[in-house]
Amino acid sequence: MPDMASSLLVGRYQLGELIGRGGMGEVWQGRDLRSGRPVAVKMLTPQVAQMMEARERFAREMRAAARIVHPNVVTVLDVGEHEGQPFLVMELLSGRSLAADLAERGRYGIVEACHLLGQAAAGLDAAHRAGVVHRDVKPANLHRTGQGVLKVVDFGVAHLATEAARLTAVGTVVGTAAYLSPEQIVGHGGQPASDLYALGCVGYELLCGHPPFVGSAPQLVYKHLHEPPVSPSRYREDVPAELEGLILALLAKDPAARPAGAGAALQILSAFTQPPARTAWPTGSPVPPVLRPGGARAGDTALLNTPDSGPRQAPSEGRRLVVPVAAALTAITAAVVGVSLLANSGQPSAGPAPSGMSSIAASEEPTTTPSTATSAMLTPSPLPAQSGADGWLADFDRALLAQQAQGGIDPDLARKVHEQITKMAGNLSEDKGRGKGKGNQAQKQMRGLVRDLFEAQRQGKLAADGPLSTFLDRSGLSDEHDN
Repeated sequence: MPDMASSLLVGRYQLGELIGRGGMGEVWQGRDLRSGRPVAVKMLTPQVAQMMEARERFAREMRAAARIVHPNVVTVLDVGEHEGQPFLVMELLSGRSLAADLAERGRYGIVEACHLLGQAAAGLDAAHRAGVVHRDVKPANLHRTGQGVLKVVDFGVAHLATEAARLTAVGTVVGTAAYLSPEQIVGHGGQPASDLYALGCVGYELLCGHPPFVGSAPQLVYKHLHEPPVSPSRYREDVPAELEGLILALLAKDPAARPAGAGAALQILSAFTQPPARTAWPTGSPVPPVLRPGGARAGDTALLNTPDSGPRQAPSEGRRLVVPVAAALTAITAAVVGVSLLANSGQPSAGPAPSGMSSIAASEEPTTTPSTATSAMLTPSPLPAQSGADGWLADFDRALLAQQAQGGIDPDLARKVHEQITKMAGNLSEDKGRGKGKGNQAQKQMRGLVRDLFEAQRQGKLAADGPLSTFLDRSGLSDEHDN
């Protein structure tokens, strides 16, 4: 590429020092002369610039990325061309990438790894909700600022590289070898599930100091397609079983078997970075939201020859397993109290429940005061007042997710229960503060749902033990059919 130092792009962006160089272009420190703010400018290579279709795709994806407004996604400020060469203007970040951090320090502690991985999941969740898939999630594209905030960077560039490969070779796939999903290797990538697989690879590396698979590019292709990863606990004994379960679920070969979305992974990771949930009903306190559906070096981008493995079928569109962490199980179990206790307005608050992962910081182990649940018959027992019902639903949903991870629940039943919880949460949200209408309807639905789950236990669709059954048993609601 020609020396761009001191160049002025479109009469607005003054380039300064070269920050970095990669296969797709160069990144320069610059200044927006209109606003005076420092910026980072990515200039694509002349080779890429010659591909009109790729350039147009890049411009579209960058404009889409510019619509993502989230603290864990780098802010895209502008996209354009300078003398026929595409460029991208972004916020200028302090700090360094996780790739540089890993190379210097090695693996992370459990809490710090979950804190960083949770921020990456939060950024990807925001992108996926905006219809943008990254396609090249790796430590080099996860930037930790000087303030400790993680930013996902380089949206859309991997797709541009794929387009370049398509125009120059047949039977090849572009991506970072150590983080490629199986479906990307066989040509079915481009979905959020592929980003989740890469997120699992990154999480594995943060915990173990290396990706789940290592070797030459051809070896990596084979391993991603055919070999299960070694459990992280084989490399370090302090990895919690529930966290290990999440990482291995993200690394499932079948996209449909991975968590339902980055938001699901985020909720799970928060269990390892936040204080346990309240032990008494926090009347009037904010509550967490109910989960809604919605060889080669690790950092190298490789052009891989895909093996001839015969005809392939696109990944199934079946239900994606929402992998929870029954880790939140300790928090869930502590959080559940009797329904008659929930309705007692004189109960002291245990303080606000934890909030979203994007602002999580490692914290000391809190102390909790156990509370005693009061058993009650299903029919006469009052459900929590509307102000507390949404928190009860959040705990209910976590218990459901934990049960799915452990097993012992019919998949169709789990899906239907999750849908009902989500619907009830929506009804409560719409009718907040009115004390009747959909709020009362949601409370009736809660009773019916609990009753249905007891019936499912009798039918063998729900195990008599496990996180969800524990939630039901400790909720203060007994099965009216037992009496």
